[in-house]
Amino acid sequence: MLYREPLTSGTFVRREKRYSVLVRLPDGQEVWAHSPNPGRLLSCLESPGTPVYLSSVPEREKNPPKYRFRVEQSEPLPGVRVGINPLLANKLAEEVIHEKLHPALAGASLLAREVRFGAESRVDFLLEMKGKKLFLEVKSVTFREEDAGLFPDAVSERASRHLEELEKCLGNGDLAAILFIVQRSDVNYVLPADRIDPHYGKVFRKAIANGVMAFAMRVSPQLNGLYPEIPLEVRSHNS
Repeated sequence: MLYREPLTSGTFVRREKRYSVLVRLPDGQEVWAHSPNPGRLLSCLESPGTPVYLSSVPEREKNPPKYRFRVEQSEPLPGVRVGINPLLANKLAEEVIHEKLHPALAGASLLAREVRFGAESRVDFLLEMKGKKLFLEVKSVTFREEDAGLFPDAVSERASRHLEELEKCLGNGDLAAILFIVQRSDVNYVLPADRIDPHYGKVFRKAIANGVMAFAMRVSPQLNGLYPEIPLEVRSHNS
């Protein structure tokens, strides 16, 4: 997935109100940039001085109107970039599906996007696989501890609800799965973040035990885009 234009470099100064990040540009000017990620940004944007990479907010976008830039990537460790824009996870997932980059989804075809399911949710993709409907939810992973990518990085009742509703799809004879898009290259497998959200961990393990599938794809963030790399193992427990 390519950006519209190469990213602009900057330096992280501080963050306020989840969606606002103060950035120092190479010329020394400090500007407020939009952070599309409302999570805690653990292990990717915590320390002042962290390099960040920005996209220009198009003039046609009225929300948010006060920002010239949007934070797309950070570099928490030398040479390690993290794509911190979760809004791009679905675009990456669609690329994975169309290009058959994940073997577990190679036989799936896309039927629809943003399909209503459950009591009050929408699933990201409705696929057809092996003659059955496959409801696929996509989540962006940026939080890392040791070799593991962890989800979520903040308590998320919404993420737990989505898993519970995916599980209910199985009762109709349909298939259900979650796809973790890991937006950093220093992760080797994915785990539920029990320390951050223990309820999500319980819901995740129950859903997997009852037949919800879990897949992960690692992505390499680069200056001109985000490139799917390799499938990763998804574990229920750290072993």
